[in-house]
Amino acid sequence: MTRKALALALTLVLTLGIILTGCQSGGNKATTAATTAATTAAATTTAATTAAATTAAATTATTKSTATAAATTATSATTAASAAPELEFVTLEWYNRDGMINERPGFEAYANYLNGYLEEKINANINMNCTSYGDYEEKITAVLMAGQACDIFFTSQSTVPFGVWQKRGAFYPLNELMATYGAETYASIPEYVWKAATVDGELYAMPTCKDVTVYGPLFYNETMLEQAGLLDSLTNLKWSTVYDLEELFYKTKEARDAMYPDMSKFAVVGGNNWEHPYFAADTLVSIAATAIPGTPSFEGEDVADGRTVFNLYASSAFEKQCKIIKKFVDDGIMPYDWANLSDDANTAYRDGIQCFGIGWGDVSVIADQYYESAKYPFYQAMSFPQMTFTYTGYIQAVMQAINADSDYPERSMMFLNLLFSDPMVSTAFHFGAYEEGWKLVEKDGVQRVDFTGTYNEDKANRGFYFWYHAEAGNLFTCYLPLEMQDDFFDTLSMMNESAAASVNMGFTFDPTKVENEISACAGVIKEYKDDLTRGMLPDIDATLAAFNEKLNANGAENIIAEAQAQLDAWHAAND
Repeated sequence: MTRKALALALTLVLTLGIILTGCQSGGNKATTAATTAATTAAATTTAATTAAATTAAATTATTKSTATAAATTATSATTAASAAPELEFVTLEWYNRDGMINERPGFEAYANYLNGYLEEKINANINMNCTSYGDYEEKITAVLMAGQACDIFFTSQSTVPFGVWQKRGAFYPLNELMATYGAETYASIPEYVWKAATVDGELYAMPTCKDVTVYGPLFYNETMLEQAGLLDSLTNLKWSTVYDLEELFYKTKEARDAMYPDMSKFAVVGGNNWEHPYFAADTLVSIAATAIPGTPSFEGEDVADGRTVFNLYASSAFEKQCKIIKKFVDDGIMPYDWANLSDDANTAYRDGIQCFGIGWGDVSVIADQYYESAKYPFYQAMSFPQMTFTYTGYIQAVMQAINADSDYPERSMMFLNLLFSDPMVSTAFHFGAYEEGWKLVEKDGVQRVDFTGTYNEDKANRGFYFWYHAEAGNLFTCYLPLEMQDDFFDTLSMMNESAAASVNMGFTFDPTKVENEISACAGVIKEYKDDLTRGMLPDIDATLAAFNEKLNANGAENIIAEAQAQLDAWHAAND
């Protein structure tokens, strides 16, 4: 089968929603028992599979079953499980940007548990080369350039940049490996996620599947809003951006200050200066961006089609963002210079003083998290925006790739398939060794994680606990901790399914021709952006004009032109 045909076959599998809870990726080496388990699992989910066939989005919803009722079946049906004794034992070298997890007390137990499990399933061990976030790129670059043993390594849009290293031939092509050893992983993740790591029809990396869409939920003090008589105003509000919340912010501050005059010196909303809560945009590289159709941003403008590249910092949306933040800061809605707050201002949210906070991709809250320490009544809740969106760079932020020079590409894919699809491996990746770091209990007919009696029981001093651990895997295949809200995966799926995807999904910019301009503009952005988006400057119009004049003097127009040329060529080849 050609790679092109294989890619089509994989796409059809995903579109039909065939979630293979019984792993058959070992091909002819799979035992009858494993095949029977897979067939039985498929039969029990016929109705869900049929429903999933109506829409690609439904595939994401079906994924939740992998982490809940179907998880037990998936555990027993793993890649080449029965074939392990027939396979030569190998040790795979995995380089991951993981914040030095090997320094956590429970790491040794985790490594021993994982390798014991892998030896049984695929007759392999993993040597985890743990690297800090700051040192990773330098270390892995040296490894790759020197030709040192490396089978799997972390890549992203910015760290070991995917587009750059793909052109250098650093990644092993995955279509055939995925079809043979990872069909259930492919089918359990939305198509647009795979597109972000696909070049000319070939998949070259495996993006983490968790919150694969961009949204900024609103944390709020439910108690305070109820006291102010404004709770219904929020719960009934269908909001998409911060602009929809403006009236509520002002009413809340007025009511809060009247009830608690000593709070008046504190802001009512925590500061945030990233663009996403204010408008949707696909940042292709540096200052070059496109609109995302299906969102309220840039509607009616010439760039609304999503194919027209523009300077993000010269856009109407960025100007509007700077001006409303400035207004909020001047009126005491947001704090001034929130990067350097006083100690009491820093604890304002925990104390219940600051009523709102804007998050990033959050799904749940601990309602009574600050019950004992809050100075004022504080029951924490969360509200979700109507607008969610996604683009190539967001999905490319955390991915795993197989080294083109790996001696064991097939075994590497077997491991990645387990990491992405097997609940025991997935959960261990987050919480360490089974039984030592976590246990399984049943709640309402679903397997859940219980930390009682383990080294993760003490929330303040856990031995090995990385709930999101975004550097790899599919969060939906992780067993859900009892401490998380029951509908966590439902909520996460809802946000993923409702996303507007960029029309440029899969486009990766090649910076080679404008590297100098990008570097020069980065210095200008550093000089201006933070002060503009923290409301710290007196004249937004004059500053924006100076900002963009300096960007243009440093090659901004060349960056835009090059991005447009590459995007046009990409669409011509892919539409």
